[in-house]
Amino acid sequence: MPKTKVGFPLYGSFDSLDVLGPYQTFFYAGFECHLIAENCEAVQSLEGVRIKPCKTFDEAGQMDVLFVPGGSDIPGVLKAGHPGDNAYLDFLIAQAPGATLVCSVCTGALLLAAAGLLDGQVVTTHWAYKEILKLFPCTVVGDYRRYVQSGNRVTGAGISSGLDESLYIVSILAGVGPARSAQLAMQYRPQPPVHCGDPADRDIQDDPGMVEARRAAWDVPGTAKFVQSWISGKSRS
Repeated sequence: MPKTKVGFPLYGSFDSLDVLGPYQTFFYAGFECHLIAENCEAVQSLEGVRIKPCKTFDEAGQMDVLFVPGGSDIPGVLKAGHPGDNAYLDFLIAQAPGATLVCSVCTGALLLAAAGLLDGQVVTTHWAYKEILKLFPCTVVGDYRRYVQSGNRVTGAGISSGLDESLYIVSILAGVGPARSAQLAMQYRPQPPVHCGDPADRDIQDDPGMVEARRAAWDVPGTAKFVQSWISGKSRS
């Protein structure tokens, strides 16, 4: 049987865990992973990790699973233009009809939404960016679940959610056995010493300013303003 092909389309300032956590999950499950970008040059993550893609958008061929990572510079991707004039978004649009699953984690949902691939779907993203995702014609869940499936779309919450999401994807495509085996291989059994994983967690109450401080550090309002302008420009074109 041919291996399930998973494609990770990279862009500048992607979040490394958004890629490498799910990549390892799929690897241990026996899937075939492909790092893809517009050209063959190394792509640098927001943390400074440089990854050299194995294929370009033109070389990739059809993926069974399209897995879009989040990153710190969503405006940087969207500044290239709207669908039809944006190589990254056009790659997502070209892949979607033939993919078994179209997925994202964290702010990768904003890129799927910008490509029109989340229209009418029930979705999630990183807690800090939910209001931005609501600017698109999709339904954003009001809770902090780790991932959401809507049809053949699977969207993950923030960053580390990609581990849970990728295990779920393995379970529905290959069965529970390979998902369990991958989890065991990674010894993935989180027991954090603190509990501030999302704004509903109990330790947030000890530092009520933490949520807004994080939003400010990422300039979430600036990204929201840019996305609003980008959507307005698309509607006028």
